[in-house]
Amino acid sequence: MVGKRKEIIVDRDRMYALTKDKRGGLFLEVVCGGFAMENVVVRLSPDERRELESRGKEVLDDLALRVVKDRTAFADRIVE
Repeated sequence: MVGKRKEIIVDRDRMYALTKDKRGGLFLEVVCGGFAMENVVVRLSPDERRELESRGKEVLDDLALRVVKDRTAFADRIVE
């Protein structure tokens, strides 16, 4: 999943990883698809980062599910 980013949290059951780049940016890397799998990388927004700090991993679980269900809703933040 990770290119030039460092893995912070990996949830193999839900098939996502939280990664961090050298500048401190946080990214959620989610495996999406059915027959043809695709790795979708979404930059976390400032609001999502604050939520992550206050609520923890539950935020990532919810966000990963939203990306899987409708990745087009995150089109403006997909980096790969």
